Amino acid sequence: MAQSLSTYDHLRRQLRPLGLRLRLGDTLLVASRSLWLAAAATTLVALAGWLLPIAHLRLWAAAPLLLWLLGVIGYALFRPMPLARVARRVDQLLGLRERLATALELHDRDAHDLLSERQQEDAGALARTLTARQLPLRVDRQPLLWAIPPLILSALLLFVLPNPQDQVLAQRQAVQAALAESVDQLAELERQIGEETQLSAEDRERLLKELQALQEQLRRNPGDPQEALADLSAAEARLRQNLDPNSDARRAALEQLARNLETLSGRQPGQRPDVQQAASQLDQLAQQLDQLSPAERQQLAEQLAQQAAQTAASDPATAQRLQNAANALRQGDMQQAAAQLQQAAERVREAQSSLANQQRTQQSLSELQGAREQIAQAGQQQGQAQQGQGQQGQGQQGQQGQAQQGQGQGQQGQAQQGQGQQGQGQQGQQPSNGGGSNAPNLGQGQSNNSGNVDPNRPAGQQGSGTGSDGLVYQPYRPSGQQGTPDFVQGQQGQGGSSQTQTGQDTLPGASNPSMVPYQQVFPEYAEAASEALDRGYIPPHLKEFVRDYFSRLEPGTTP
Repeated sequence: MAQSLSTYDHLRRQLRPLGLRLRLGDTLLVASRSLWLAAAATTLVALAGWLLPIAHLRLWAAAPLLLWLLGVIGYALFRPMPLARVARRVDQLLGLRERLATALELHDRDAHDLLSERQQEDAGALARTLTARQLPLRVDRQPLLWAIPPLILSALLLFVLPNPQDQVLAQRQAVQAALAESVDQLAELERQIGEETQLSAEDRERLLKELQALQEQLRRNPGDPQEALADLSAAEARLRQNLDPNSDARRAALEQLARNLETLSGRQPGQRPDVQQAASQLDQLAQQLDQLSPAERQQLAEQLAQQAAQTAASDPATAQRLQNAANALRQGDMQQAAAQLQQAAERVREAQSSLANQQRTQQSLSELQGAREQIAQAGQQQGQAQQGQGQQGQGQQGQQGQAQQGQGQGQQGQAQQGQGQQGQGQQGQQPSNGGGSNAPNLGQGQSNNSGNVDPNRPAGQQGSGTGSDGLVYQPYRPSGQQGTPDFVQGQQGQGGSSQTQTGQDTLPGASNPSMVPYQQVFPEYAEAASEALDRGYIPPHLKEFVRDYFSRLEPGTTP
């Protein structure tokens, strides 16, 4: 019994490395027969990556091979291999006529007769002579050869040949980056609108709801520029429905009202007066009516009537109250005049809330425009490129037409001396009946300029002459301070020619106070235009047109 157990233990120890050898051989056989499936799957993924934009294509292509490798390792580690099966397979492979398997079976039956013990001793002695190297490792070469072409093709597709979908993926990444930046900008705008105190609760809720919905849509976008542009266009269309086309004119009229009221109060008008100041000044004016003399009341009535006429087109309700206040002042009804001024102030406050809503809506539209430009540029939209080419062609045609028109007018000015045209080539001597010259043409004097003259640039930058170089006509300033457009009579010379002179007193040809140096006035207008572009809703191509316009007008540049 003890001898039999010792023989069994020795046999089991000898079969353990043989079992590992069998497990290795089985694993190699399974791997060689299944590798072509993983290689084919990898090739299919690589081919799909050439037809469809697949992010991280190499990782997806390697996934079938990784799964195959994990399956092979799992097969090697977890496939059951009982000792009896090992003995039978070793007997079969080495031609041992089931000697090892029989010995294990006799031990399991607990056979102790002489024949059984002798058989087990023989099996133990045989097992001591066996080594793992005697068992062959099997590899199925034909399926293994089938895997080579797919692997080579996959390597070419993934690592050698340029993939056309890489540009699409790069475009998506750029679009996603632009989307993330746009979402951040919209979030900042949402914060500003939430802190806006002049907006009504209804307008604030409407704008915030629209911005939040758009941010959610952009966050869910996988990088599709068409979808992003469609979402932005839809949001822009909804916001555009709330725009008042008269809001800019209304704001300008109320700002002008604030300037005029500051002038009436004896203060210097600010560069950009607040609409709220107009309401406060109307309230103060209503309280000060009793302190005015009859002459001052009549003068105030005339000024209120003029302001009502200027405001009538953009804000009829406020204009009507100003006119009623003017009528009451003429009739001496101070109580009615004060009431009308207070109603006008209240109307201005209501308009301020409406204008704040319009300004925030325009700012939102401007942000949407900027986001749309960023996404379109990141996505390299062919349609936008064609649109830019079309606009460039139109601009070139327009410039060519203006140049031809200027040349034609210049030739006409040379053929017909003295027929002066505003912004065209003039020779100073112009036959007339001694009439005057209007203010915009003052300061040019005699000039040798050709007919091709840019009417938007000062005379000093377009040619040589003896007039007032570098001066432009400025009847209005963006700061609100108005010039004084005067009609200056020319000096009648011989033959009815009219001459203008500068640097003299109030005689004919006197210097015009509305003429200012071009270098001095240009920055003010350029800054006002830039602020209007930033805060207003202007189509993108028109924004570029305005910027290009002022860049061409910049002092020192060649037109």
